[in-house]
Amino acid sequence: MTIYLVRHGKASKDAVYQRDEERPLTKRGRSDVDRIAAQMARAETPIHQIRHSGLLRARETAEIMAQHLNPPGGVIKVAGLLFDDPVDVLARELHLEPEPVMFVGHNPFMERLASHLLVGNPNQTPITFSTSCTVCLEFIEGAWSVRWVLNPKIVP
Repeated sequence: MTIYLVRHGKASKDAVYQRDEERPLTKRGRSDVDRIAAQMARAETPIHQIRHSGLLRARETAEIMAQHLNPPGGVIKVAGLLFDDPVDVLARELHLEPEPVMFVGHNPFMERLASHLLVGNPNQTPITFSTSCTVCLEFIEGAWSVRWVLNPKIVP
């Protein structure tokens, strides 16, 4: 089983947006996500479905990923990927995923989920998720492991 954890791209901090949910990706955020998605497409990364939190910046990130990766299961909004959502709910359900799925959400949730899966403790942080950071995790022989990490600072 393979999953992809993605923190949304860099979002606007402009005061014009009254609510946090309305903040779109910045030009840099779009560019960062586009470069990572293009790299994944060049590597023929299989993604069946992309799920996002529903906040605008996560939805925009998911849509950019989908433009490159063409997931047959589409792009859908799901609950449980926001900042302080409990990680154990999603962690318990991951074994039910027969196909590779990408989750686009927010910190600290993404870091806590990765920590929970990798070391069994959501409060340890073996991976830091900068904006647009994408982590591929595989479940092999009863344990999760990191297959690769793409960070916008290392992707041309």
